[in-house]
Amino acid sequence: MDLELKIENLGPIDRATIHVGPFTVFAGPNDTGKTFVAKMLYSMLEARNANHALVSFSATTYGIKLGLQLLEHRGSRVAESLSAVIGRRLKRIESILRQTVPNHPSQNELDALKSVQPALMAELEEIRKQFQSLKRGQSQVLKKKEKELLALPSEIYDQLETAIDILANFFNNVSLMIPAGQKLKFRQNVHRNFQVSDLAELQGNGDSPLFFSVPSVGQLQGADFEPQVVQNTQALPATFYLESPLYWKLKSALESIKLDAHPHSLFGDSLHGVPAYFYDMAVALRRKRIDHPLASIHKRLHHAIGGQISLSEAGDLEFLKNGKSIPLSLTAAGTTNLGMLALLIERGILGRGSFLFIDEPESNLHSAWQVEMAAFLFELARQGVQVVISTHSMTILKWLEVQIKEKPENQALVKLNKFPPDDAWNDDIDAVMAEVKQSLTKPFSDLYIQGL
Repeated sequence: MDLELKIENLGPIDRATIHVGPFTVFAGPNDTGKTFVAKMLYSMLEARNANHALVSFSATTYGIKLGLQLLEHRGSRVAESLSAVIGRRLKRIESILRQTVPNHPSQNELDALKSVQPALMAELEEIRKQFQSLKRGQSQVLKKKEKELLALPSEIYDQLETAIDILANFFNNVSLMIPAGQKLKFRQNVHRNFQVSDLAELQGNGDSPLFFSVPSVGQLQGADFEPQVVQNTQALPATFYLESPLYWKLKSALESIKLDAHPHSLFGDSLHGVPAYFYDMAVALRRKRIDHPLASIHKRLHHAIGGQISLSEAGDLEFLKNGKSIPLSLTAAGTTNLGMLALLIERGILGRGSFLFIDEPESNLHSAWQVEMAAFLFELARQGVQVVISTHSMTILKWLEVQIKEKPENQALVKLNKFPPDDAWNDDIDAVMAEVKQSLTKPFSDLYIQGL
């Protein structure tokens, strides 16, 4: 899949055209926008694979659940009873949506929703009846104290009723749930992957609004995201983002942080400094495919690091070397970098068509292992994985330059983007490579001349 990105006023980027292909390289100095582009594109692509109906439902019922909690905290037995009934109905709807439209839909998402539309409406009608009983609070069995306990500001009841009306509109017109869910999932991804509370924090200093457009995927302009909704008969490719090995060394502790987080909003519960893509990959690693097309190519990485990273039944990561198990916390960061990449292949997480984003793959690797990393990632691209790397490693860039020189046909796989990027795309890879190398080697050259 080849993509052309149009960008304006994103972080340090004023205006740019970026091309993405089988093996995409974002190359240049620090603080030039590489990570901004990679995270935004990842957030947009990953949003396509969500259960969009469930995302819409969860967002709408968030307010309902908060309102019911306010009633329960007032100590009313009647409120607790009615709230429990409504809660069970909401769980039934959630279960229907989970079973009907899994995260990686294998059938048309809209057709799947239409097939359960009567069941959704029936459950919602029961919720509305219970809510009306709760709102009236005029059952003959109610005592005066119970009526007082049920008393809440009218705004709370209005908000609950509005949320139920929104659900009714969704269930009457299930096609609305898909774009609504995709919009919300994208916003959640941006908040959680960038760890910002407001999209405005990503806008640059230019006069134009933030703009990020990917044909066939979606377009962000200011705070408004318009997805390109495509009804699929097959599952969309999975998307993963691999960053610092430190996250994997602290996997258990970071997962505990997420479990202990208390939600205060649709986004705020996840602003604890750890990007969502780490947790997304941790969840994906729990699944294992026995047979998959990339089953054997990870063995060269095992050979390079002299062992392999393994995931135990309990979910703990460990480094296996010479028959011994070593905690990942005691393993070198470079070994973790290569080992985690091998583990993704070994467990069948990556497949043809998958997107793999890697921020600074050279991190913690000496030059020889940077070559191993580059060769492995390029082989993944040859096997059909869409690889996107952000780098300022001269070793990786020189390896790529040599590969293209020795095998000119490899150039067809490569999309080399220099940073800071230009407004127009330059398809002259030799010219782009020369410009990137000049910007990255200039500090060394200046020091070399200074030392003569």
